Amino acid sequence: MSRIALLAMALFLALGAGAAYADASGTNKTIYIADTKIELTQELWTIGGWTYAPVKEFADLMGWTLVHDAGSGEITLSGGLEDSLSFRAGSSEVVFNGRTYDIGGTIRAKDGITYAPLRILAESMHASVGWEPRDKVAIVRQEEAYAVAAGDTLSSIAGAHDTSVAALKARNGLTGDALQIGQRLKVVAPDFLDPDSAPKAAPAAEAAIDQAELTMLAKLVEAEAGSEPYAGKLAVASVVMNRLHNDNYPDTVKGVIYAPGQFSPAGNGSLERERPSRDSLKAAKAALSGENNVPGALFFFNPRLEPAKAKRVKAIKKIGNHLFAK
Repeated sequence: MSRIALLAMALFLALGAGAAYADASGTNKTIYIADTKIELTQELWTIGGWTYAPVKEFADLMGWTLVHDAGSGEITLSGGLEDSLSFRAGSSEVVFNGRTYDIGGTIRAKDGITYAPLRILAESMHASVGWEPRDKVAIVRQEEAYAVAAGDTLSSIAGAHDTSVAALKARNGLTGDALQIGQRLKVVAPDFLDPDSAPKAAPAAEAAIDQAELTMLAKLVEAEAGSEPYAGKLAVASVVMNRLHNDNYPDTVKGVIYAPGQFSPAGNGSLERERPSRDSLKAAKAALSGENNVPGALFFFNPRLEPAKAKRVKAIKKIGNHLFAK
């Protein structure tokens, strides 16, 4: 019997558990593990296409150990292929296998329970995340390490496992491109390991997009970036989503857009009169589905109009007339 099957059987006996299906529809407690439905004590929590899972329960289901430092508030998860993941509520940084990364969203707390993005938890535990369209649930499945075969390259392995060469090398501590036949590689790599990769939303988040939010976001994109290229439109929508996943801003699209003193079209009432173009709608839908071409950016402005500000901020990318920064 394989290690995955043994883990599934052990979890099933203990919790009704094994490789998982998690409902990404909002506030649902249902989760499938090894085709067995169980009810979580805590609800899954969906914000802007990202499904957040209660850390303690998810760690238990995946067979990982959790240690909480009451003094610092830091939570450390360990298990699997000698991996460890540490973070604290309110921060966008995690420590994975001794290195610090920004995940592009905030670890959250609600009613005394710590929540983290389901995808980030799963992929850090070397579990892939897929989507079952009929039941509209995410599928989390623990993966084995990959044994390098003759003819394999880092590029071919990365392509076959939906990751990048940079992330694959970071995941395995590789400094060069040379591989040996039989060498075992961890092939599920969290996006934060690749500096050029944007954080992903929950699988197939587009299926659950709220049409009112889509229209509102598309109107804002049109108002702020109507004359900008498509990349600039997507970047504006991405800023809204970045704020949505940051504890310093509201946790709804409407709350972010209409926050006092933030987006002038929302404040002066002109937003309601906007008629979004096809590209603005496309950009809004892409952002709500998880695409993000300016991960970490929390605001944007025209540096030609505000040159002094451009010198003070931490710039992420310039697209068209806008500088995106945090």
